[in-house]
Amino acid sequence: MTLEHPQRSVVEDLLLGTIYDWIDLGLVRSTVREMLGVEDPAELHVAVMEVITQLIGEGFVAAGDVDRDGFHAWDCTRSQAISRIDLQWRAEPEPELWPFQVAALAPTRRALDIIESVMSREGDDGSWRERMSRTPLALPHADGE
Repeated sequence: MTLEHPQRSVVEDLLLGTIYDWIDLGLVRSTVREMLGVEDPAELHVAVMEVITQLIGEGFVAAGDVDRDGFHAWDCTRSQAISRIDLQWRAEPEPELWPFQVAALAPTRRALDIIESVMSREGDDGSWRERMSRTPLALPHADGE
């Protein structure tokens, strides 16, 4: 981090990434590795899944697939989405995590509150709103099992 940008949490940093595009496990993994210093593959998987659990569990993002028509959220609960990501990721023998290979994560209205807070704290001029207004927000997955 530079002196112009106070330390962000991993979740804040990832949500700011949604200003530009949907995020994926490759970005989550590299962000966790860089910001938390986790290198061991097993520990990294656990740490990434903790972040995924927070992102989906708190309704900041919805998980889904991306095709030429855009983002399509999975029709499932939050816990089902988290489990699906974990299972599909573990099923890959040595996942390189190509863009959106396991899942895409799209921001919800709740993510905007976090983005607004961070941008306000960092003195942004608000130009991010224009960029985010071009892509519809996802609806969070339903609570429950």
